[in-house]
Amino acid sequence: MNTLGINFGHDSSVVFIRDGVIVFAIEEEKISRIKQDFGWPRQAINRLFLEYNLNPLDVDHIAIGGMIYSTLGASEIKYRFSKRNAHKNKEIVDRVLAYFRIASIKISDDNRTVLENCVLQEGFTKAKVHFFNHHLCHAASTYYTAPFNADLVITADGVGDGESFNFYNSEGNRLFPLVINGFENSVGQFYSSITKLLGFRPNRHEGKITGLAAFGNRSELVDKFAALFWYENDQLRRYPFGNKENELNRYKPFQNLSLRDKINKKTSEDAVSIEYAENALLLESKLTELSKDYSKEDIAYACQIVSEQVILIETSRVIRNYLKKNNDIKIALAGGVFANVRINQRILEMPQVSNVFVQPAMGDAGLALGAAILCDIETSTVKKLESPYKFSHTYYGPSYSPAEVEEFINSVKTEAIITKMNAPAQEVAAMLKENFVIGFWHGRMEWGPRALGSRSMILNTFDRTVNDSVNKRLSRTEFMPFAPSIIDHAINKYIPSYNTECPAGDYMTITYDVKPEFHIELQAVVHVDGTARPQIVSRDSNPYYFDIINEFHSLTGCGAIVNTSFNAHEEPIVSSPAVAYKALKDNRIDILIVNEFKIVMRK
Repeated sequence: MNTLGINFGHDSSVVFIRDGVIVFAIEEEKISRIKQDFGWPRQAINRLFLEYNLNPLDVDHIAIGGMIYSTLGASEIKYRFSKRNAHKNKEIVDRVLAYFRIASIKISDDNRTVLENCVLQEGFTKAKVHFFNHHLCHAASTYYTAPFNADLVITADGVGDGESFNFYNSEGNRLFPLVINGFENSVGQFYSSITKLLGFRPNRHEGKITGLAAFGNRSELVDKFAALFWYENDQLRRYPFGNKENELNRYKPFQNLSLRDKINKKTSEDAVSIEYAENALLLESKLTELSKDYSKEDIAYACQIVSEQVILIETSRVIRNYLKKNNDIKIALAGGVFANVRINQRILEMPQVSNVFVQPAMGDAGLALGAAILCDIETSTVKKLESPYKFSHTYYGPSYSPAEVEEFINSVKTEAIITKMNAPAQEVAAMLKENFVIGFWHGRMEWGPRALGSRSMILNTFDRTVNDSVNKRLSRTEFMPFAPSIIDHAINKYIPSYNTECPAGDYMTITYDVKPEFHIELQAVVHVDGTARPQIVSRDSNPYYFDIINEFHSLTGCGAIVNTSFNAHEEPIVSSPAVAYKALKDNRIDILIVNEFKIVMRK
């Protein structure tokens, strides 16, 4: 049985499950080269079909993350499939007419038929289309792939299907909600509003706020932000809801918007989206007022601290009220809020918690994974007593065949010097020791937003100034240091608190405190707060990459190297050999490694 999981919103993606096994997973942006690409992931599906010799008629089920048909008008649905301007223009006209109350955007189950017809037009005439709740997909994506049996699943983001911050547990390998927090209580919206207030792009640059927070200091702003959240009848609440003054004046923030923004915000496709937009304006106005006398660093600090507090308090409350035990609790996390590595560290440090897993594609790209798993469980004729979906790695992306690599090598050999290495791991380790900045491309691509040793820029950790020099080459403006890849047998030397059974460290999804005596050795990857965001590398998960770091350890005594992606700012992670080569041509790297080939530009 062949199942495609699809995320149809921003960060669109596809996941392929064949006979109960996750076979392929990729975000559309990595193929299309359009950051946070949205809609039908056509190019990702085409890549899947090419690698596995499939066509639309081979697909039995298509599982879509989120009840997307209930939040989009027909014109928008058609545009997300076709990317044709005619449909987009029709959607704009629909919004204008709705704003001036000449007509209304029709949202109904009829739009499910519109979406299903678009799927048919893509050639999937034998496939049955399924839809699954947004947050349930987040929950499934992490619960079923976690390498342990989670006692509690937490999902948190801006909003999805009207929800923002949920808790689940399981019975008989099925997920059941314990607590549902609506969009009114969204921690994600709070964090995104601060991101916007500080001049960054919300829903994309929240990680910059996490890094900037470490440069801030505690101030009265922490208490002011904290007062925006409270409990009422044992229910989490958040400004601006529950405030009579806001209910009377909730339309005032619209007065200063351009007509275009007014139309966009007042004619969102469903009532929840409109209220969410109104809510954001009120929240942004309040945050601007509260923050006007504080530095960017202190605003970021207060935002981070309060977000951590809200997550931890609500998690403690749920553990106390709903779980049968109060210690040794294993938690699985998903949703965009858990891209925040400091929040994840704080959860792991809770006295009740023994282990944490963060699904590597924790944002909305991961909806495709959750939807595919839920559909596979629902439609399978074979009863699964134990989850077959557990992650031991995240290399589910395109591999590119030897023929494709050979074709690439032949296409660049007139302008580049290409050497086939006899002992690749040893030679790359020696280059790292000599301070070269290397683009490392090999094997299957990573699933999720992190480069994890298949499409990575690698260099040594001995010079903090590389944070500035390399970021300049990549046109990045970052507040975070680079992250380290650390071989598994060296991890406890640097991070004594690391638990070898904790999978969050395998995918750069959590920070740890680094032992102070190694801050100089690891200076390029230790943040100003003394933490690092590691990827723990084992020979089983990535043997080539492991051998490079292991050889580097033998040469230098250091068991860690810098690992970041080598795409330019606002570009997706490097995918194909040709895209990797462009980084070499653009001087973002000194040397490109493609499998066993060393490539440098001719002078």
